[in-house]
Order: sequence, then structure tokens, then C-alpha cells
Amino acid sequence: MDTMELRQGSVMSDITNKARTSQRRTSLLMRNNNSTSLAATSVKAQALANKYRLSKTPNKRDPPTKVMRIKKLNEMHASGDFDIKDDALEKAKMRKQSERTTGHNFDEFDDFDFDEEEEYYYADNNDEEQSQKIYTEACKEFGAKYMKLIYNQLAKETLSLLSVVLRTMDSKAFATALVKNSTIDTLILENNRIGGRGARYFAEVLTRNLYLTDVKIVENHLGSEGGEAICKALCHNNYVRRLDLSGNGFVEDDALFFKDMLDENHALRELYLGHNEFRERGGEVFADGLGMNDFLRVLDLSWNHLRMGGATAIGKALQVNRHLEKLDISWNGFHVRGAITMSKALETNQALSYLDISCNRLTDACITCLLQGLKHNSTLRVIRMAKNPMFPDSAQKILECVQEHPSIGLDLIDLGDQSVTEKFYEILSDLKTKRQGFKVKYGVVWKADREVLGKQDDDEDEDDLVNEDPLLVLMEYARMENISLVELFIKLDSDKSGSLSREEFMDGLEQVNIPMRRKALNKLIDKMDQDGDGEIDFDELMDAHEEHKEKLKEYLQGDVPLDETEIGRIDKSLRNVMNKRYIMHKF
Repeated sequence: MDTMELRQGSVMSDITNKARTSQRRTSLLMRNNNSTSLAATSVKAQALANKYRLSKTPNKRDPPTKVMRIKKLNEMHASGDFDIKDDALEKAKMRKQSERTTGHNFDEFDDFDFDEEEEYYYADNNDEEQSQKIYTEACKEFGAKYMKLIYNQLAKETLSLLSVVLRTMDSKAFATALVKNSTIDTLILENNRIGGRGARYFAEVLTRNLYLTDVKIVENHLGSEGGEAICKALCHNNYVRRLDLSGNGFVEDDALFFKDMLDENHALRELYLGHNEFRERGGEVFADGLGMNDFLRVLDLSWNHLRMGGATAIGKALQVNRHLEKLDISWNGFHVRGAITMSKALETNQALSYLDISCNRLTDACITCLLQGLKHNSTLRVIRMAKNPMFPDSAQKILECVQEHPSIGLDLIDLGDQSVTEKFYEILSDLKTKRQGFKVKYGVVWKADREVLGKQDDDEDEDDLVNEDPLLVLMEYARMENISLVELFIKLDSDKSGSLSREEFMDGLEQVNIPMRRKALNKLIDKMDQDGDGEIDFDELMDAHEEHKEKLKEYLQGDVPLDETEIGRIDKSLRNVMNKRYIMHKF
């Protein structure tokens, strides 16, 4: 029994020792796992920031191609110069130094755990599958909506997302996948409601992704927050060549962000900022950056309320800038002051080949001023001048300028639906025989046919004119035709009585080819002859002339669209009548 008990005791002791050993191993393993988990958790807190943020400012050089980048990675790996740990430590040290210097807080990018070693993949790594995998994991991690449309396009060269709403977390997951993507070179985001917070995520992509060259984020309500983030990112980006941020609600103060970006960025070649609101002060600030930039080739500042000092500043910047080739400043308010500086720019600037100044309140005086600079320019190939309040005579002067100065290099003049005279048509025909490929876009050629007018039925637009102020109708027609009714009155008033009879005045109106029937003209004259003596007084005509000038000035200086003003209504009705009444030569 004693022997048996000893044996049993020995067995129990062995079991106990084994259990204790196993327990110690389990405990050690658990401690190791916990340590690993804690380490992973601490690393996870900065992982995404590490991946998004550049370790240093890139050198000013052309972006390497995908083949060269992969080749470089392979050479480094093969030569043994590729030490992941040393490089990671160096990057972490530089990142901490950058955080202390810039004061940036990367906490908002602390909740996605990238694999640290994946940054240095070999050439045979499948980048498309990698970014797709990251997108799937990021959606789970951030609680974002998984979109198959995004997933599929991560493997293509162009990723386009139109009118698909991206919430903040959706943008974050999307941006996370773009960080390591080497396939996409064109990113198009349009009407996605990204907002300023979402724009910050995509701005971080621009600091890390070296493959994106064309970025279009339009109609996305980026505002000041988004504009600042993207501009700061581009200050250290050497790869994006084309940037479109149209329709994002940028205001005057935001122009400073773009000015700083233009000062620092030497890679951007095309910048589109249409449909924002830089206005006068913003135009002045932006112009400072444009004047000193030697790299931008294409600029779109259309629909930005650029007026007065802002318009003048843009013109002065073009006098200094020698590299911009295409400029769109349409739908602003350059008017006389802007036209003066643009004229000087055309005279000195020999780089610009395309200029769009459509709808800029350019009157006849403005056109005359622009032509003074144009006649010294030989590099401009296309000029667009549609929807400006010019007379047909000014359109003719443009062609006469081209005719008289063969050194002008214009191939296309776009006047939109501007009505022109028969003389204009004759000059154009002559220019086409002398200048191969020369084109002009215009509206109708005015030539009234009185016999046809008398046979036509009543017209709604003509009735609208009769219901307007008759003197304003006549003054607006005179403006459109570049006719002085005052001078016409003086010419017809042969006896110097200061008044004209009804028939004399009617004959004078027909001499200037007004496209209204006698019936309608008689109604207008009846409204003008308020005292019923059958005479049209010169004083009444002068008063109407001054009233028309004031209303026109009010429109030119205001923000109300032309169609919503009294002058605009009359102008529209007159043009409609003219289009119906005149013999047209289509281009």
C-alpha cells in the first residue's frame, strides 16, 4: 500500500507540475498576446496618419512614371538598401518633428490600421486588389456605406462619381483606399455633397498619392474649409497637373489660399475655378499669385463677380505673366476699367492664345479700347466676346481692325448671337478669301424689307414693345443699332423749330430701318405726343435720352440680370422682332 501510495503521489505530482507548466505557458502566451494587442492598439492610433502624411516636402521635379517607381523599389530591394525598419523609424521621427512645427493634429485619421510593410511592396504586388481590399476594410472600420461603383473603379485609370452622395465616413473610407492606389490618375467627383470635412480627407490623399494627375471636385460645397485644405495639400504636391474646383462656394477671403498655392506649387498647369464668388477683393488677391506664377497654362475664373478693382488687377497680372496660354474670364463685370487693363495686356502679352471675355458688360467704348491692344497682338488665336452690350457697328470695327492689321493672328472670333450689318458681312467675305480657316460666329444680318413688314400679321413681341415706354423703346433700338436719335432729330428738323411733325418723325424712323410696322409706330408716337398737338418736341427726346442712360448705367453697375430690368425686357422684345422682320444670312 505504501508503495502504491508513493506511486500515486508521484503521478499526481507529475500531473500537477505539468498543469503548472501549462498554466505558466498559457499565462505567458496571454501576456504576449495582450502586449501585442496593446502595441497594435497604440500603433493603430497613428497608422492612418502615418500613411496619409508626407515625411518631407517633395523635390521640385517631374513625377516619375509607374514603371520607374516600381523599378526603383525593385533596385532598392535587390541591393539591400531597403531597410523597412530603419526607414519607418526615420519617417516617424520626421513626422513628429513636422507635427511640432506645423501644429497639425492627425487624430481624425487614427482609426484604420494599415499594414506598415505594405508600403514597400514588390513590383509584382497587385495594387488594384490592394486598394480594393483596403476600401472594403475601411468601410467596415468606419461604418461607411459600401459602394460597388467605387470598388470597381479603384482598378481603373479614371474614377468618376457623379451625383452620388458621400457622407463624411463615406468620404473617409473612399480616401483611405485612394492613398495606396497606383492605378487611378484621374479623379472626378461631381455633386456629391462632400463638404469641407470630407474635402479634408481627399486633401490628405493629395499629400500621399503620387499617381493622381487630374483632380476634379466640382459642385461639392467645399467652402472655405475645403478650399484651404486642398490648397495647403497642393503646396507640397508635385504631381497634379489639372485641378477643377468649380462651383464650391469659395468667397473673397478664400482667394488667399489659392494665391499661396500658386506661389508654392510648380507642377499645376490647369486651374478651373468658375462659378465661385471671389468678387472684387478676391480678384485682387488672386491676381497677386497669378502675376508671379510661371507654370500655370490654363485658368478659368468665369462666373466669379470680378469687377472694378478685381477686374483691373487680373488685367495687370496678365501684363506681367508671360506663360498663361488660355484664360476664361467670361460672365464677370470687367466693363471700362477692366477693358483698359486687358487692352494693355493684349499689347504686351505674347503668350495668350485663347481669351473668353463673353458677358462682361463691354460697351462700344470698351470694344474700341480692346482693339487698341489687339492690333499689336500676334499670338491670340481665339477670342470670345458674346453677350456684351455692343452695337452692330462695334462688331464691324472688330473685323475692320483684323482687315487693317494682317499681323493679328486670330483664327476665330465668337460674337454669339450679336446682330451685324451688311457691311460686316461684306468685310467677312473678303477676310475669308485672304485668311485661310478664318471664322466668325455671329447672329443675323439686319436688312429691313418694308413691303414685307406691311403684309405681316400682328406680333406679340411687337405688342409688348407698344406697351413699354415709347421713348425708352426708341432709345434702346438706337443703342443697339449705334444710332443717335438726337442727331437724327436735329438733321430732320430743317426749320430749327425744336419739334418734328408726326410724318417727319415717322420718316426718320423708317430711315434707320426700325423693324416695326407703321401701325405699331403710330401707337408709340401717340404715347409720345402727350399734349396731342401732333408734334414731337426735342426736349421730350432729350429727357428720354437721359432717362435711358440712367437706366442703362443702373444695370451696368448692379447685380440684377439684364432680363429682369426694364431695359432688358425691351432689348429682348426688340431682338425677337428683329429676328422675325429682317432678312437673315446664317453663318
